[in-house]
Amino acid sequence: MCQPDYTEVHWDLHRERLGLCFCPGEKFPTGKGGDDLPNQCTPNPCDKEGTQLCQDLMGNFFCLCRAGWGGRLCDQDVDECGQQNAGCNQVCHNKPGSFYCACHSGFALAPDGRTCQDIDECADPDACGETHCRNLPGSYSCLCDKGYVYSSQEKTCQDVDECWQGRCEQICVNTPGSYTCHCNGRGGLKLAPDMDTCEDILPCVPFSVAKSVKSLYLGRMFSGTPVIRLRFKRLQPTRLVAEFDFRTFDPEGVLFFAGGHRDSTWVVLGLRDGRLELQLRYSGVGRVTSSGPVINHGAWQTISVEELEGNLVIKVNKDAVMQIAVAGELFQPHRGLYHLNLTVGGLPFQEKDLVQPINPRLDGCLRSWNWLNGEDSTIQETVKANSKMQCFSVTERGSFFPGSGFAFYSLSYARTAPGAGTETAWEIEVVARVRPAADTGVLLALVGEDHAVPLSVALVDYHSTKKLKKQLVVLAVEDVALALMEIKVCDGQEHVVTVSLKDGKVTLEVDGTKGQSEVGAALLQERLATLERHLQGSVLTFVGGLPDVPVTSAPVTAFYRGCMMLEVNGRPLDLDEAAYKHSDITSHSCPPVELAAP
Repeated sequence: MCQPDYTEVHWDLHRERLGLCFCPGEKFPTGKGGDDLPNQCTPNPCDKEGTQLCQDLMGNFFCLCRAGWGGRLCDQDVDECGQQNAGCNQVCHNKPGSFYCACHSGFALAPDGRTCQDIDECADPDACGETHCRNLPGSYSCLCDKGYVYSSQEKTCQDVDECWQGRCEQICVNTPGSYTCHCNGRGGLKLAPDMDTCEDILPCVPFSVAKSVKSLYLGRMFSGTPVIRLRFKRLQPTRLVAEFDFRTFDPEGVLFFAGGHRDSTWVVLGLRDGRLELQLRYSGVGRVTSSGPVINHGAWQTISVEELEGNLVIKVNKDAVMQIAVAGELFQPHRGLYHLNLTVGGLPFQEKDLVQPINPRLDGCLRSWNWLNGEDSTIQETVKANSKMQCFSVTERGSFFPGSGFAFYSLSYARTAPGAGTETAWEIEVVARVRPAADTGVLLALVGEDHAVPLSVALVDYHSTKKLKKQLVVLAVEDVALALMEIKVCDGQEHVVTVSLKDGKVTLEVDGTKGQSEVGAALLQERLATLERHLQGSVLTFVGGLPDVPVTSAPVTAFYRGCMMLEVNGRPLDLDEAAYKHSDITSHSCPPVELAAP
């Protein structure tokens, strides 16, 4: 048997099973002769696409398949991808008689035709436009700051309108890259810790606001009209006798008026610079007398006024401090009777009609009163039924804001340059001594036209930009915070808040420690220019709260609750001299902090 020539002879399994081999040019031996059998490869029975060669086997044939084909006729595709993914790194695609490797989006095929390599899309400077590009395996991401979203169409970061998403419970203001929620401060609400919803402003320091039912508060009527009006009728002239216990920190005001009408005979007992003052009008002649010790120190003292033998004698704690001769009777005849009008805590006519004008408003307290030795059960029952007519049982110096009202003044902030004689600039310097009862509320604010709030100083319990709960004092022009400073608002102690705006500079201090600026130099000057424009118009100075302005006009719109004494440009603010004051605000007395039970 000949040896096969491996360069010219094709072997297959069928031949091996037969144990046959043929050498070149050799005929297949048959019993009748090989030339008698037809060529089995003519016509070719093998699949043309999948066959490399058809081998005539003298009565049979053999199809030698190309790579990637199988079957007797080489008409069956071999799926190479089914065997270990054909060695492809990611994707294998089978095709008739072959296969090819491919890669997922973001990858490219390596030169070996099988491995996939990541494409760095960020190498293209236009991939994300002006935004930051971060390459990822098989992809990339265009990054935006918090509060922005990438627009693939514009290739820019665009602001997310969180207000459209309904983030806030009440008022929402969208800002570039962020948003702020606002609550109805005048309605007693503030932002909750989640900075989206609202919660009640609750006292964090209890004040001893208990009142005495046997006391009469003289400062209830800001209009200066009397809190009590009495009319006495007698059959014959009767001398004036009045005695009462009195307590006040207020330096000026009217205790009582006794007499007839404005142009007749009358006396007014008042307080000026802390001392008793008596004004009289008899027979058209007016007199003013003041004497005695300073009595506006907050302690109780007994005061009496009595007509004795043509004199009016005034005593303090039974010591005579004034004795004035009078000519005439206070009781005036009318229709057969003698009449006397007596009003307490105010005047029955305007203060300009006094002998010497005086501010009639008096934050003072009476008890144990006795008018003309008469019964006062009616007065006592009236006071007992109305808590607003009663005094705090214990008071300290200061003004008390109950969290339900404000006062306002018409003040000028123009500054005259020394020697110039003309207004050349403006300045605002505020010193507020506060003992807060709650952590949120307006201390002082300027309100201009169209309910704008060009300046405000307030307590707030959160940092708006950091979305962080913290007890702070905020100084703002309109809705922009210029400076912040921490304050221990709920410790029951007095704190001193100092604000200065002048010469292009702004400072905020709490207890001598300077606060942190919240704006850059350029924005600060822009805000100060805005404030100056408002000051050139009409502004009112509000204390303890704001009028009905938009919630977004200032960082805080809530009423202040607690004690406070204010100085503006070196001048103490007397709430009795305000253009308006809510009747629940006490101008010169404040209840003490309630001591915790041992």
